[in-house]
Amino acid sequence: MLRLLPLVVLLACAPLEAPVFGSEGATLGEPADPCTVRAPPSGFSSQGAAADAHASVYGEQPEPFHVHLGMPRRDASRSLSVLWRTDVDTRASLLQIGPVDGFPATATVHAGASFLFGAGEPNSGPYRQHEVRVCGDLSPDTVYRYRVGGPGGWSEPVDIRTAPAADSAAPLRVALLGDSRGDPETWGALLELIDAEEPDVILHTGDMVDFGGTQEEWDAWFGAASSVLARRHLYVAHGNHEYLAQNYFAQLGLPGNEQWYAVDHGPLHLLSLNDTVAQASDLTAQTTFLDAELAASAAPWRMAIHHQATWSTCTSHGSNETVREAFGPAWERGGVQLVAAGHNHIYERSHPLREGAVVGEGEGTVYLVSGGAGAPLYTEYVPEPWSAAQNPIEHFVLIDLGPESAEAVVRDLAGNTIDSFTVPR
Repeated sequence: MLRLLPLVVLLACAPLEAPVFGSEGATLGEPADPCTVRAPPSGFSSQGAAADAHASVYGEQPEPFHVHLGMPRRDASRSLSVLWRTDVDTRASLLQIGPVDGFPATATVHAGASFLFGAGEPNSGPYRQHEVRVCGDLSPDTVYRYRVGGPGGWSEPVDIRTAPAADSAAPLRVALLGDSRGDPETWGALLELIDAEEPDVILHTGDMVDFGGTQEEWDAWFGAASSVLARRHLYVAHGNHEYLAQNYFAQLGLPGNEQWYAVDHGPLHLLSLNDTVAQASDLTAQTTFLDAELAASAAPWRMAIHHQATWSTCTSHGSNETVREAFGPAWERGGVQLVAAGHNHIYERSHPLREGAVVGEGEGTVYLVSGGAGAPLYTEYVPEPWSAAQNPIEHFVLIDLGPESAEAVVRDLAGNTIDSFTVPR
């Protein structure tokens, strides 16, 4: 397997081009129409093909599988997408969504699109991916029932709740974990524990699989997670093991340019960043993005997720100071209360930090490392005065965002509490 440099992904010793969305020749940024399903690039530098519009065409195995939620654009209270797989011949891409009572007779039908991805080594594809995007037609904080597919094969109905209105002061429960690569069983077991806590949002700090271009690994990852991810909102950060691969962009249904993006989920303004970039200028672009997003947001809670930790005592990777220099000042200028990363396979928490110094509660940013969702654990670290907790253990973090403070608890696979902390607003 290739060894990734800290910032630049290399293939055959040449920089990769970042996937481009939108019209031919468009620069990396917001897609021209975020509510239109597009096929991602078929290679690291080629333009993606047009998606196939819904058609009443069914193959031998038309029943949807790996059904999960996505998010086409910023406002999670009124929009969502649903993604799923079928056999390659099935073109039916319908979503029925509506009130629980009377479903499906009372449901609204939305047509989506599908496309093929993953042809050639190391895959055995191509594979058929479907997606339907609903933009602005839903009501905030509302329970809906949905199913996907078509008359030739529907998924089982699932109940979901949309996010509270953007910038709302409503309480929100957030679950956090990362680095599930190589161990879908642990990833699935942690998700079951998380699901029992009834979170509104699940965050993943990257390295979902060991090699992002191998579909067998994604199949195992989604197979361990589909029953939860069909009901819970998932937002992820791109990790170095995702390799900017087509499989990542094809299956996750993220907003923005899908490498970095912002979501307003009730009281939470979430920023997902990519620190394994194709070119160094992408870090500068994300710093500009951060400043603009944070200046415009009135959300009471601001949180960022990315992959390569900027503050970590773990000696396996340590702190990525290049990423810290790029993003840290913007986080501080914008009043980000929590930043979560992975990469080091450990749980860590910093004291509140500002300009590299420990400050009082509520006066700086708390940095978390959550990299214990299945990847081999790292056990060696060097104590630092800015570090508040370290534990090389499989775990997840549960954070309750309230009107005055965030109350967090960290639990291991046995359900034991291994850390808890409070972050004032």
